[in-house]
Amino acid sequence: MTTVAEVLNRKGHTVAATLPSESVATAARLLTEKRIGALVVRDRRGKLVGILSERDIVRAVATQGPDALDLAVEDLMTKEVKTCRPADTIKDLMQMMTLRRHRHVPVCDDAGDLVGVMSIGDAVKARLDEQAHEVAVLKDIALVR
Repeated sequence: MTTVAEVLNRKGHTVAATLPSESVATAARLLTEKRIGALVVRDRRGKLVGILSERDIVRAVATQGPDALDLAVEDLMTKEVKTCRPADTIKDLMQMMTLRRHRHVPVCDDAGDLVGVMSIGDAVKARLDEQAHEVAVLKDIALVR
């Protein structure tokens, strides 16, 4: 079973982050520039304090109009962030993401330090790779018989 740590080792541990005091417009530009769907929000000490997604921004613009872009990130971010650990399996991560309807989950080590972010796309790709490997093994076994 593939773990979160294995996926992070392949894709990298880079985390795109913003400060809670940054404007939503600045965060939106960073999301666009990096071609990602969410930013981790860290305080000045680097502590995880929230997550801001494209969906958060779209909802705010839909309800508040263009003025939403002038808000601070902390006004829109999700403050109670569900995280996972490197040792978690992709299967367990996908289950949590599905049940909680999260598309991005920060990864924290046992000390609580942020070590990466997993997207639903990362998880799906890992599961598909895992299943393709299983199929290849079964085909090899069938050929031997």
